[in-house]
Amino acid sequence: GKNPGPDGKATLCGTCGSRYRAGHTGPPKKKDGKFECDDCGKLLDTVGALGSHRRFCDGGKWRCKWCQCTANECIGKNPGPDGKATLCGTCGSRYRAGHTGPPKKKDGKFECDDCGKLLDTVGALGSHRRFCDGGKWRCKWCQCTANECIGKNPGPD
Repeated sequence: GKNPGPDGKATLCGTCGSRYRAGHTGPPKKKDGKFECDDCGKLLDTVGALGSHRRFCDGGKWRCKWCQCTANECIGKNPGPDGKATLCGTCGSRYRAGHTGPPKKKDGKFECDDCGKLLDTVGALGSHRRFCDGGKWRCKWCQCTANECIGKNPGPD
């Protein structure tokens, strides 16, 4: 739609009209023919894409209170013990499951509480934990562990 701007009625597009009403005094910056985000420097093809991006862009300032990942490294922002949007999606799931803090780290990696395996990301730890039994499971017949066999199958017991 056509929006009012500093030069009168119907002089700006909808996105630039929103920028003008928000206090911007000129058009968005362009670099190499693309629109540049003021906060993070990301280049976008259209002014509309820039507007959509800006609604969620924090310029890389946000960090999960538990694992310290950035907004670009996580699935989304979730509530935690310190309020809304304080944890990443993975840590938010841990919080809802009753955990009271971040997972343990060792040598810069996330450590599984059950088996001690070190994983690069908190998301990888979450995926690993769904199937980890800490080496406790044993085949009733040959006594192999889950890591030593192809899979767990139903037996006569």
